[in-house]
Amino acid sequence: MNPSLLPSTFFIITIIIFTPTVVSSISYSDHCNSFSPEAIPTTSVFTRYPFLEPVTSHYTGGQNILGPNSPSQRSILFTPTKNLFRTESLETYKIQARLTFIQSNIYRFQSNNSRFYRPLVFYLDGFWSVSTNKLCMVGSANWVSKTGKPLELNAVLKLNFARFINLNNSLVSGILESLGSVDDRDYFEPISMMGFPRVAPFKYNYSLVSNEECDGPNGNNFTQEVSVASMKSLDLCSIFTNKFKSYKLDNNSMGLSPSVPAFLSLYSIQCSLHEKKLRFLLELQDRRYSPYDQSFNPNITLIGDGTWNGTKNEVCILACYILNQSDPLGSARVGDCSVRLTVWFVETRSITNTHTTEGQIWSTKKPGDDGYFELVKFQSFDHSFENYGSKYEFTKLEKVRQVCPSRRYFKREGASYPSGYNWDMTFDMFVNNGKANSTGSAVPIFVGNQFYNSYEIVGSSSSQWQAAPPSAATYTSSMNISYEIIFTMPFSWRLETSMKSSSESPIPIPLLRYTNGSVAISAEGVYDSETGRLCMVGCRKIPSFIIKSGFDCEIQVRFRFPRIDRNNGSFLIRGSIESLRDITDPLYFDRLKVVSLTYTETQAKESLWRMDLEIIMDLISRTLSCFFIVLQLFHVKKNPETTSLISVLMMVILTIGYMVPLMLNFEAMFSNTRYLQNIPLGGSGGLLEVNEVIVRIVTMVAFVLQFRLLQLAWNSKLRNDDNIGKSNWRHEIRTLIVCLPIYVIGGLIMLVANWKNNDYITSSQRSIWGDLRSYAGLTLDGFLFPQIVINIFQISKGKALSGLFYTGNTFVRLLPHVYDLYRGQKNISRQFDRFYLYANPRADFYSPSWDVFIACGGVVFAVIVFFQQRFGGRFMLPKRFQEAEYEMVPVVNNE
Repeated sequence: MNPSLLPSTFFIITIIIFTPTVVSSISYSDHCNSFSPEAIPTTSVFTRYPFLEPVTSHYTGGQNILGPNSPSQRSILFTPTKNLFRTESLETYKIQARLTFIQSNIYRFQSNNSRFYRPLVFYLDGFWSVSTNKLCMVGSANWVSKTGKPLELNAVLKLNFARFINLNNSLVSGILESLGSVDDRDYFEPISMMGFPRVAPFKYNYSLVSNEECDGPNGNNFTQEVSVASMKSLDLCSIFTNKFKSYKLDNNSMGLSPSVPAFLSLYSIQCSLHEKKLRFLLELQDRRYSPYDQSFNPNITLIGDGTWNGTKNEVCILACYILNQSDPLGSARVGDCSVRLTVWFVETRSITNTHTTEGQIWSTKKPGDDGYFELVKFQSFDHSFENYGSKYEFTKLEKVRQVCPSRRYFKREGASYPSGYNWDMTFDMFVNNGKANSTGSAVPIFVGNQFYNSYEIVGSSSSQWQAAPPSAATYTSSMNISYEIIFTMPFSWRLETSMKSSSESPIPIPLLRYTNGSVAISAEGVYDSETGRLCMVGCRKIPSFIIKSGFDCEIQVRFRFPRIDRNNGSFLIRGSIESLRDITDPLYFDRLKVVSLTYTETQAKESLWRMDLEIIMDLISRTLSCFFIVLQLFHVKKNPETTSLISVLMMVILTIGYMVPLMLNFEAMFSNTRYLQNIPLGGSGGLLEVNEVIVRIVTMVAFVLQFRLLQLAWNSKLRNDDNIGKSNWRHEIRTLIVCLPIYVIGGLIMLVANWKNNDYITSSQRSIWGDLRSYAGLTLDGFLFPQIVINIFQISKGKALSGLFYTGNTFVRLLPHVYDLYRGQKNISRQFDRFYLYANPRADFYSPSWDVFIACGGVVFAVIVFFQQRFGGRFMLPKRFQEAEYEMVPVVNNE
C-alpha cells in the first residue's frame, strides 16, 4: 500500500473494526432493481470477494463534498464486510460493504470549532449478480458541510464487477450518485470510479501473454548490448510485487518524440509462482514520482500481464490501455493491447554503468496508426542499492593509483579499523562547502567481487551478519571497493559561464551557475583496513549537452575511518570530495568536507549497553521521586500547619518538570529509539520502547503526586485568615519578584554564550528551543532556590519540607551529573546526543565544570534549607537583619 496513505488507512481499519454494521433504510428496489435485481437472502457464506485498494483505484467528481479534483492521490477503498449471503437466485449474492474515499489533501472541514481530517465513508447494502457482473448498493454517510453543518449523504452505488477475470475484463468501473435533489443541501455531484481488484490466483486467468508476444516488431529479436544476469523466475514476485519500480526512458533511443513521457513505473498487483506470471500496473509519466506519491491515475496508466522467459532471462509484458473512461457504467473497458515490454537484469556493473535493470518498450501498431511509437529503451536509475546476481568491473584503478599515491602511514600497534566487509562501512554524513551544510549517505556496492547488501545488514544484527572475506591465503589489508554517494546540496556545484569548446564538450556550455537538487557520485578505489584510509575516483553524471561522455570522472573522494578497538572521543568518519580539474574549468567545484553521522559497529554495541543502563537509571530515579513526594504528602498531612510555608513557585517548577515530557505527542514519545533504525539493534529496539513506556507511566504518577502537593500548598494559603493569608501571598509575590529576574537574566546570558560558541556540527542541530531546554534543566537542578528565598521572607523555623523530600530530590537531580562525570565527556558525541536516554546533553548542562558546579550548588542549597528549618530563615544574615523569630506551635483544639 502507498506509504503516504497509512494514517488514513489506519483510521479506516479502526472504523471497520469498531463501527457496527449499518443496514440501509433506503429502498433498494426503487433505485437498483433495473441494474441488479433484488433477491431473498438465504444462508451466510464465508468467502473472499475482490476489493479495491487505494493503490489500484481512482475517482473523480463530488467536488462539493470532497474538494477540487487533483490529478493524483484520489483513491477509494471498497471492502465487503463479513455479512455476505447467498440468495434464492443462484447467481446473486447479498453484500454489505464500506466505500471509503481517500485523498492526500482530504477536505479539511470545521466542526465544534476544531479542524481535523477524516475520510468519507459510505455504509452500503445491496446485491451482486455474478452472471451479469453488476453490483448495486444503497446507503449513506455522515459528513459535514464547509460551514460545519452535519450532512447525511444518501447514495446509490453501481459497479461493473466481474468474478472470474482476465486482462480484458479486469477493470472495475462505476458511479456513486446522490439520492438528493440538485437543490438539496445533502446533494453531491456524481462520483465516477474505476480500479483493478486483487483476486485469488484461481480467479485470474493470464490468457493473453506469452513469450512469443515479446519477440519484437516483425518477429525480430533484439541484440542486448550488455550481458544478462541469469535469474530464477521465483525471484520475480519479491522483486516487483507491492513495489513501485521506476525507470528512466532513454532520450537517445531511436524514435523518441516529445509526446513520449520520460519515465516509466511498474507495480505488480498480483503474482503467480506456479505459472511464473504477474499482473502489472504500468505508468508513463512526464516526471519522476517518489514512491510515496504514487497512486493509480487512469489517464497515464496501462494494465498488463507479464511472464518469465527463462530462455532469454527476461520478463515479457503485454500492456493495454483503459478506454472510454468517461463512461464508467457503459463502454469503459480494457483494450488496445498494443504495447509490449521486456525487462532484464544487468550482469556486470561499473562506475559509469551503475543501473541494475534495463528494458525496452514498443508498440505493435504500424507506422502512421494512432498511438504508434517506435522502440524506446529504459533503465533503472543510477545508485539503486539492488543486486540481481550482478558483478562489478573496476575500470578506474589505474587512475586511482595516480591520484591516490601510496604513502607509508604510521600504523599503531594493536589498532583496529573496520574490515571493509561489515556494517561499519555504511554511514550517513554531513557535507559542507564552507558556506552551507547538507546531508547524505555513503554505501559500499561491491567489496572486491562481492556484493555489499546494505539492506540485509540494517535489517539484521550486525554481530550475526558478516560478509565472508577472502580466504586467508589471498587476504591483504588493501582491497578494491566501490561506493554510491548521494547527498542533497542547498548550494550549487560551481559551473561558470564558458563559451569555449573542448574535445569532451564540443558545444558551448551555457550559464549553469546555480542548480539545486540531489548529487549522486559513483566511486571506486582502494581501502586499507590497517590504517582506515579509503581513496577513490568518483564519477558524477553530467547532461550530455555539457559533456559528450555524460560523466565527470575527475573527482577524488577520501574517507578516513576511526579506530573501533577503543573509544577515543571521535565517532566521526572524516573525508572530502574534491574536483581534480583546474579551477578555471567549467566543471570545477569547490572542495567539500564530509563528516559522518553514524556509529561504527563496536560503538553501536557499546551504546546499546549504555542505553539499557541509562533507561534503568532513569526508571529508578523517577521511582525514587514518587517515593519522596509521597513522604512529603504524609509530612503535610501530619503537620498541616507547615503547608502554608511551602513555596508555591518551587512546587510549580517541580510540577512543570514532570508535565512537559508528558505533553509530547505519541511520535515524540519514541523519538530517541526511532533514530536507532540506522544501527543494528537486533531485538533490543522493542525492549527500549517498552522500557520508555514504563518510564512514561512512572512519570505520570510522579506528576499526579506533585500536582497534589502544589494544590495543597496553594489551598493552604487561601484557607488562612485575612492577615496571615495576605502575609503568605505577600511573601510568595516577593519570592517571585526576586527569582524571576534572576531566571530571565541567566537565560539570556546562556543564550548569548551558546550562540557564539556553537561549533560546526552543533550549530546545525541546536536551536533556541534546545538551549532553553538545557536552561530549564538547570532551573530544575536548583529547585530549592525559591524555597530558600521564601524562608528568608518568612523568617520562621517551621519545618515546611520533609528532610527526605528535599535531600532525596536533590540526590535525584544531581545523580545524572555524577553519572556524567563517571561516563566522561570523551564518550559524548554531540551529533548522537539523541541516543542519551539519561543525562541527555540536550536537556541540561553537562561538562566536567558544570557537573561539579551543579552538584556543589545542589548540596549547598540542601544544607541551607536544613539550617533554615532549624535556626530560622535568616540564620546566615548578620544579626541586625535577623528580626524577631516566631516558632510554629501546634494549634490547640478546644474540643
